Amino acid sequence: MLNSFPQTSGNPDLTMQTYEAVLSGVPSPAVVEAAQRFTTGEVLGQNKVFAPSVAEFVQEARRIAAVLPHRGRKVLAAPHRPLRREPKSDERARMCLKLPLLQAAIRNGRADLLAEAERNGLAALIALAKSWSVPVADDILAQLGRAA
Repeated sequence: MLNSFPQTSGNPDLTMQTYEAVLSGVPSPAVVEAAQRFTTGEVLGQNKVFAPSVAEFVQEARRIAAVLPHRGRKVLAAPHRPLRREPKSDERARMCLKLPLLQAAIRNGRADLLAEAERNGLAALIALAKSWSVPVADDILAQLGRAA
């Protein structure tokens, strides 16, 4: 690898000794691959004119060493996610009532009444909507009729 770049150090033997010392615990395949990647310019952010510093080279070699045990393993299947279901028409109609009710509760400063009506069911929500002059869709009234 060092022969592929202009010489940046006055003592190549000392440079090699430094590389050997800091790479002593890194597997040989990772060192070879790191050298190949620097030589071919594949390392992200590398200087393509000069050889990498010892620290840059060691960092790349260790990154590769961390990946080596995982190469060749079977890829896990993507998790199965159920399709997002659209709200049923009844649920959608209720949400169209709850939003204006929430706005009215904020405007009136009476979120407590909305929470209580929510706990007591659809009939209480409709009664609260009527008391606050919030329009109630026919779908909601039909739901109340079916529930009775």
